[in-house]
Parts: sequence; C-alpha cells; structure tokens
Amino acid sequence: MMRRTMLVVVGVVAVALAIAATANASVPKGYEVVTCGTALKLEHVATSYRLHSQEVAYGTGSGQQSVTIKSEGQDMNDLWQIAGASGKECRRGQKIKCGSTIRLFHVGSQKWLHSHNFQSPLSHNQEVSAFGDHSQSDTGDNWKVECSGTYWKRDDTVRFRHADTKMYLHSTGRHQFNRPISGQREVCAYAKSSNLNQWRAAEGYFLKYMPKNAN
Repeated sequence: MMRRTMLVVVGVVAVALAIAATANASVPKGYEVVTCGTALKLEHVATSYRLHSQEVAYGTGSGQQSVTIKSEGQDMNDLWQIAGASGKECRRGQKIKCGSTIRLFHVGSQKWLHSHNFQSPLSHNQEVSAFGDHSQSDTGDNWKVECSGTYWKRDDTVRFRHADTKMYLHSTGRHQFNRPISGQREVCAYAKSSNLNQWRAAEGYFLKYMPKNAN
C-alpha cells in the first residue's frame, strides 16, 4: 500500500499540495524544510548540474540503469521523489531530519537511487544506479541525509551517505559519457566527504510541512 501511494502523491503534488519553485525563489511559510513526498531536482553544488537518470543501461558493472548529472534544463528525468527508508513509512508532509535515512524515487523511470559493490564505469569508484520498482526495493536504496541543524532546510548544502556501504553520493564533474548520453557526467559513490559530494534542493514540487495530527 505504501509503495502504491507514492504514485498518487506525484499527481497530487502537481495539483494542489505543493509549489513549483527554484532554488533562488522566495520560500513561502511552511515550505522552508524538505518533506516526505516532495519531488525535487538535486543540484550538484560543485557543477550546478542536476542529478539525472534515463532508460539507458550501463555497459559494464551491474548493467542497471545509469545515473548521471547533466546541465540545467526542462527535463522531467531530473525529478526525484522522497520516500522513507526501505520497509519504513515516511508520512507525506513529514519533515526530513538531518541524520535520517530516506530513499529517492526516480519519477520518470519509477526506479530507486541505488548503490552496491560494483565499480563505476569511468572513475572506477563505486557504481550508482537506478534500480527496482514499486514492488522491488532493498537496503541498497537507503541513503542517510547529512546536514547541519535539526531538519533538512531548502537552502542547506547536504550529503547523501549510502547506508549499506557508507559511501557518499558523488561526482567528480570531469568524467563525461559519450553516446547515447553525450555530455552527461558520471555519478558514483566515494568514501570521503568533499565538496564534490555536496548537493542542494533546486527546482521541484515541494509539499508543505504537515503536522502529524493535521486534518
């Protein structure tokens, strides 16, 4: 039931419960924090590129769907919806605590942001892929949100640390693919924190914070 609900949330977001905003727009009251159910783009701080996936598989490693960063543009394949950790509920409109574990659901292909012990194709760090579907998810989809303060705020710089392998979601910004995803840069997982694994909430459909007992 929880996984099916996520599909509904994306539709509702576009209609009434959220606002479309850019990272530079003023943020109305109640939208200052990032919440469960929000569908957003994630900006790689070092390059200003957006976290991206599309139905192109890696030719090496796991052979799963590729995850990259690409330059800013009007691309629905940059949207990721926030969900609870594998096997755990994340109530719609619930604030995301710093240090909590989440999953990121790729809206375009209906797969989870995933990592595992395969080598990434270009930098030879740890591979990051898009994997599974609504009925298939495991702990390899879990990411710990590292940020300052109590909750993940819209203007925070954050890191995502893979729960199973303790590696950070990362991009050098230098390792570039050729066809069929020319110009896109490799995303991988990396052992040490650095400015190359910092991310920021950018454009998206942001759900307003909803207190637990709100009607």
